[in-house]
Amino acid sequence: MKAHMRILLLGCIAGMLFPFAAKAQVIVTGQISDSNKLVLPYATITNLTTGRHSLSDQGGFYKIDATRNDKIVFTFVGYLPDTVKVTQTTGTQTLNVKLVVASRFLKGVEVSSQYTPYQLDSMERRRQYGYLLDLPNKPLAGGSTPQGAGIVFSPFTRYSKSEKQKRQFKKNYEEMEKEKYIDSRFTPVLVSQVTGLKGDSLQLFMRDNYPDYETMRTIGHNDLLYWITDKYKAWIKK
Repeated sequence: MKAHMRILLLGCIAGMLFPFAAKAQVIVTGQISDSNKLVLPYATITNLTTGRHSLSDQGGFYKIDATRNDKIVFTFVGYLPDTVKVTQTTGTQTLNVKLVVASRFLKGVEVSSQYTPYQLDSMERRRQYGYLLDLPNKPLAGGSTPQGAGIVFSPFTRYSKSEKQKRQFKKNYEEMEKEKYIDSRFTPVLVSQVTGLKGDSLQLFMRDNYPDYETMRTIGHNDLLYWITDKYKAWIKK
């Protein structure tokens, strides 16, 4: 009788565990790029079913845990999101994703009279990465991310720790914001209008005279025109 009860109990436990066993884990991995084959670093990958997040690394590569039929969405500022469904049951599923530029970010499109394109772009980046930027830094000795945050980092290097990756991302984000601001003012169209340079000569001049962030923040538009002119006069004498 006791043996019969044990068998019955084990059968009930197995029946309760079976649905969980059926949901075997799949590692979804791949590379994110655009239609011009440019890789997209720090793109956000979200498992809509579980709420977990991941970021692509500097080469556009990513990985995220999932189960069959989970929906994964890929987002990057200035691009249309793309959603895919996990089809494998176990193992690794490779999904290389190509994102398409959103129409409001295409050249020549008027987006708003209230905000500049840079401001809109910056606000969108802050909205997209806020869940990560708002996390407080933890002591590096711990080397782990709180489970409640629901964040998984793609490895930038083989032995990186999550906390170091988070801090590095914040640093890279700050530098990216500065570079985006510079690029919003020091544009090829403006520089060409001031100097008359075109093509390779224009690119070479802009590379040799790329301004620093503090300069761009402190000078107005007219002063920027004079700054470009002075740099051009000095550049052509070399």
